[in-house]
Amino acid sequence: MCLIEIIMLPKDLTKDLKDRLKSINGQVVGVIKMLDKSDNPAQILNQFKAVNKGFEKAQHLLLDEVFRKTLAIRIAEALETCPGNCGQEEKIATIRKQFPNLNLYELTDKMKEIETIYEFLQTNTQENMQTLTLTIDNMVCQGCAEKITDILKKLDGITKVKTKAIKKSVRVEFYPDKINESEIENALTNSGYEPQKAVI
Repeated sequence: MCLIEIIMLPKDLTKDLKDRLKSINGQVVGVIKMLDKSDNPAQILNQFKAVNKGFEKAQHLLLDEVFRKTLAIRIAEALETCPGNCGQEEKIATIRKQFPNLNLYELTDKMKEIETIYEFLQTNTQENMQTLTLTIDNMVCQGCAEKITDILKKLDGITKVKTKAIKKSVRVEFYPDKINESEIENALTNSGYEPQKAVI
């Protein structure tokens, strides 16, 4: 499997690179026409040099503007996904430390490595995540629902909050190694709400 199949490169990062390659393609077509016409050898050589310089610039763009930024995005996503003791902290920290000095080929290796880590984290965190649904009788309006959402989102370990003012309910996804159900309920009780575990 090739690198592009493993990691989707952000389209906004590849646009400039593709534009540059299209320009180089035009120069290559120009060289072919010059060869067909048996034009001045010096001009053909100069055109080859221009094409070669264009490729060098494209490679630099690939290194610094595409691969490096793609890896930076993936490192940030891995750090965000890692819920404290996820078992991958050292690997992520190592790649993050090496990041500024990686060359083009090292970058591609680290992109594969961080993708493997990210996929592991995605699977692992989804398996460990728990869901809690609460009924809150004194959540009487949309304003209350928004306030409850704000309260819960500030708690460490909560990843998703969905409130329904009409049904007076809130659904919370959280990491049990960071916060438990009682702490979630207490946060709402301390803010004046009356949460009760919903019967499903």
